[in-house]
Amino acid sequence: MHRRFTLAAAVLAYASMLGAEEALYRIDLIPSGKAVSKDLPVLKGSSYLYHAYPTGTLVSVKKSSVKQISKMTPAAAEDIKTTRTVRIRDLPFQGPKSGSGRGGWTNIDRARSAAAAANAGTATRTASPPD
Repeated sequence: MHRRFTLAAAVLAYASMLGAEEALYRIDLIPSGKAVSKDLPVLKGSSYLYHAYPTGTLVSVKKSSVKQISKMTPAAAEDIKTTRTVRIRDLPFQGPKSGSGRGGWTNIDRARSAAAAANAGTATRTASPPD
């Protein structure tokens, strides 16, 4: 009995060493883009659910947005940059985000001033005529 237990423990240890390399899955998205999953994505209804690599966050992707799912190695996953930060610059219709160089005015201050100027003197124009 002791021999069987030892043999079973050795087999389990060997199996865990073989499975030590993590299996990852690449999800090719439509029209372009890639995502990496820590586990095989599961189809639930009309969406695939998977745990994102490396954070483990549970993510849902519509089935219609998935082109292909394929297995990959962790070394190949390092080549795919899943997150990158891009600084959004000032958009033309928003104006500058910082008030420096203009006396500290912000967009909301400009909007309040414009509204106050537009409404100046309207109290007399909108008053009801005397009876």
